[in-house]
Amino acid sequence: IMSSLENKGYLENAIVVFMSDHGDCIGDHGHIQKWTMYDAVTRIPAIVWAPGKLPEGKRTDALIQHMDLVPMLFELAGVDQPSYSGAQSALPVALDKSQGRDAVFAELAGRGADEYLHMVRTHDWKLVHYLNEPDIGELYDLVADPSERQNLWTQPEHDNIKTELLGVLREWHLRQSAA
Repeated sequence: IMSSLENKGYLENAIVVFMSDHGDCIGDHGHIQKWTMYDAVTRIPAIVWAPGKLPEGKRTDALIQHMDLVPMLFELAGVDQPSYSGAQSALPVALDKSQGRDAVFAELAGRGADEYLHMVRTHDWKLVHYLNEPDIGELYDLVADPSERQNLWTQPEHDNIKTELLGVLREWHLRQSAA
């Protein structure tokens, strides 16, 4: 792709983004598809190439959302940008001027009306909530268990963090509905 762009003379004034819309488990947790909220699915690598505009070789584990790349690309291109509900430019993260978001969110709808799950992830915790399933969910301490092997959802000693993250998730949904 890069050779083709260079051969056509487009690289002189180009920004190239390489990414996916989701990861794949490829056997992680015994799954081979994306129908989970494990990090293997939700932490998606993205490569943004913009010589002279972004530092070369910069890597970050900051929490950003896909939509945060859109205002960054507008800024890098010097184009006025429309207002994007909920998007925060990832440019400050790329320039080491921000640590990114405090939390990121994902949602997944299945085939049936009740097959809906949504997730909130912070640096330290992840909560996955299933619609119409109040007793079923997932809660992971990502510091102690980065591989997401021990679901803490039913452990009473983690009720406070579960309640806090459910509140963050509700607030996010309300803001999305109001936008």
